[in-house]
Amino acid sequence: MIEIPEPPLSRADCTKLAAEIVRSPPRDWTRLRLAVIGSSTTEFLNSFLIVEAARFEILLDIWNGPYGQIEQQCVDPGSELYRNRRDVVLILPELEELSPDLAWRYLALSSDELERQVRDTAERLRSVVEAVRLQGNPKILIGNLPAPPWKAAGLADAMVENSLEVILRSVNDRIAQFCRIVSGAAIFDVHGLGCETGWKNWRDSRMAALARAPYSSEAMSAIARLAARHFRSWSGVPKKCLVLDMDDTLWGGVLGELGRDGIHLGPDYPGNVFVDFQRRLLALSDRGVLLAAASKNNAANVEVVLSTHPACLLKREHFSAFEVHWEDKATSLRRIADALNIGLDSIVFFDDNPVEREWVKAQLPAVTVIEVPKSPLLYGETLEQSLVFDHFTLTDEDKIRVNFYQQEEARSLVRAGATSLESFIRSLEMVVTLGNFEEAQLPRIVQLLAKTNQFNLTTRRHDEAQLARMLQEGALGMLARVSDRFGDSGLVGLAIAVPDTVDDWVVDTFLMSCRVIGRGVETALLAGLERQVRQCGGRTLHGVFHPTAKNQPAADFYPRHGYQGSSDPGRWYLSLDERRPMPETFAVAGLNFEP
Repeated sequence: MIEIPEPPLSRADCTKLAAEIVRSPPRDWTRLRLAVIGSSTTEFLNSFLIVEAARFEILLDIWNGPYGQIEQQCVDPGSELYRNRRDVVLILPELEELSPDLAWRYLALSSDELERQVRDTAERLRSVVEAVRLQGNPKILIGNLPAPPWKAAGLADAMVENSLEVILRSVNDRIAQFCRIVSGAAIFDVHGLGCETGWKNWRDSRMAALARAPYSSEAMSAIARLAARHFRSWSGVPKKCLVLDMDDTLWGGVLGELGRDGIHLGPDYPGNVFVDFQRRLLALSDRGVLLAAASKNNAANVEVVLSTHPACLLKREHFSAFEVHWEDKATSLRRIADALNIGLDSIVFFDDNPVEREWVKAQLPAVTVIEVPKSPLLYGETLEQSLVFDHFTLTDEDKIRVNFYQQEEARSLVRAGATSLESFIRSLEMVVTLGNFEEAQLPRIVQLLAKTNQFNLTTRRHDEAQLARMLQEGALGMLARVSDRFGDSGLVGLAIAVPDTVDDWVVDTFLMSCRVIGRGVETALLAGLERQVRQCGGRTLHGVFHPTAKNQPAADFYPRHGYQGSSDPGRWYLSLDERRPMPETFAVAGLNFEP
């Protein structure tokens, strides 16, 4: 096993390690073909990139474009970039090369000319990204612009109306705007890295002059670490739930001994450290991470703190699951997984007590256990550096995910009082809306593909580029959204069918969020897919089931819906001569199907 020391690493160390990794790579690592092209020479980045990607068991095959040829390589379909087909294209532009006047002579430009050059610079980069997007659909990381090495206005730059900082922000804002529109493209925050590293530490003037390689070792290390985070976010599945201890984790001290007013939680040290940690936890919740509690404590005392302590930012409603009692933590985590209908491998455990952490590791090896530092000052930094909640994109549904689980609690209460499953479903007043894939929805679709395991018949993990290519080649993609009297559950299911022949189609992907399984939504989605395939000339639809350790709840899906078995035990088929009726316990809206 290749041992990779913690960063920072010197250029010499990275060169040696990268050579070892490339010489004898583990077979089970993810392979990724990367193109790096920039305004300056990028080859010196390679060893840093290889080492940082290896931390996540990703092996890079890197092609470097000639310096200063971003547009030539990306816009020309016959360029060397496209002859070396890549999975990812990392583009590192610099203002000095794209627009020397903006970088060096901005004081001499009129406001109109400055605005024109800002617009033209951003549009040139937009054309680059759109051109790459059309060539094989690789993922695209486009760097925003770092600061040039000096400011023409000197000390007065901050007082100039069109300062260098204003110019950079204007161009970088435009880059971010078009990246939000172009599917498969994302900002690579070089400017943010430079601010964190310090611009004085960013450049190596000697190497810039000798080899057109301006990045210092610190800069290259920072670029490689950020790139590796992006690669990991694509190849791995982000965790869904953070389970938290309370005493000495959410506040200082033991609640049972100190009481509500004795714990450390407030504006002064050490209480302000825990307030700051709670702020970070709320920010995680805002981006879709579920919070849960697992604490050996008196539940009534904890409720008092959450509801009445003036400095406690976390309230009971912020916790999607609440296991506060005197049973062991492994039992609590199993209950949390059951309550939220997620796998144990979707859970991250954060507890200051090393004994509790070791117990959970031994009992539940699928759970990710954070090695919590002794000092609460490092709690937030440790959680952030774990990278377990990294997302390539953040969707609107991520931001309201906690609401989905709160709604589900209300539905569970109704279910408990219902006399039958049918009466429960009717009482929800559900509306299932079926629709086709749209480009703007691809980030959320990719999330569903990556996260959904239990009711996922093939568990294929397509990315945005692959989906776009499949649709261009004739695949059908259908989505299901669900709302009811308790609220909107958002996008909960998707199906993809691909033509095998003119008459025969195959279900490439069929998945459903476990939140709605058993309510007939999966039947409505299948019926909608069958009708669309028939409208496209299909006569037979073949369903495929690939068994995994988690998707057994979906094993009988096709035979249960009338599909016939074949010689292949994981494959079924259905003649589309007759139309499957939609369920009658809820309304179906959206696509207009043939009568």
